[in-house]
Amino acid sequence: MSFRCPQCLTSHSLEIALSIELLPDRRSGEISLQVVSCSVCAFRGLAVYEEPRHERSDSESWGHIGYWVSPDAVESVSAAIRSCPFPMNPRCTCAAHTGLGEQDVYGKWRGLLEMERGHTFKMRIFYGSVEDEQRTDGPDPTVKDD
Repeated sequence: MSFRCPQCLTSHSLEIALSIELLPDRRSGEISLQVVSCSVCAFRGLAVYEEPRHERSDSESWGHIGYWVSPDAVESVSAAIRSCPFPMNPRCTCAAHTGLGEQDVYGKWRGLLEMERGHTFKMRIFYGSVEDEQRTDGPDPTVKDD
């Protein structure tokens, strides 16, 4: 699965390089902290995928947000994820899961609070061709206004 890079804006170039599944918190039933990198411009950042807890099982709602962070922050999270023997197991009790999955006294995931963050960006996935994507970014040039 690839996304649009927030730096060079190239579609299908931003990939999830590393991921760690964290324990659910009081508001999210699923939390993944991810390291993302672009194959075109070498951008690296972090992303968080969250699915909220649902009252109804047929409800579809999720969030996937990217974060511009320092290279040191990216490397710190990368090293922590690489040190985990089971990154896809949220119940793993390793130091990476314990540190990255820390929750506050109210049972809410602390997220990236300890890191200096820049802007956020949408993790934009696209399922069509490049030509289709260009048309969805603006008005369709084949449609004439009356």
